[in-house]
Amino acid sequence: MIFLCRTEELQDPGTANVVLGKGEDELDIVIVKTGGKPHAYINCCPHQFIPLETFPNHFLTEDRRHLVCSGHGALFELATGICSQGPCAGCALDRLSITERDGMIYLDEALLPDEIARRKRESRRW
Repeated sequence: MIFLCRTEELQDPGTANVVLGKGEDELDIVIVKTGGKPHAYINCCPHQFIPLETFPNHFLTEDRRHLVCSGHGALFELATGICSQGPCAGCALDRLSITERDGMIYLDEALLPDEIARRKRESRRW
């Protein structure tokens, strides 16, 4: 398991951005807390494979009810990552497995972050 952030760092609803690795092995993660539960997604819009935010850690709509892609305005459900409005409606952000223990959130994936990043990059279809 890889430490991502402390639970207390997240408002509810709220987000945190964590980047693991560098260059082509970089895994950009958005952690979301909603309804008292954390969720994690790869920070990559399924529409054109761009990060959701333009400014660091600005992922939420003004009413804090959705994640928003600043590039195209797509809206994603906080707890599921499913796009409910925009050019990728019906698609979803890639969910990552996390574990919350002793007030800390950890990435709990079978693959290492660099391998997750490489597989995500290879899966892109333009």
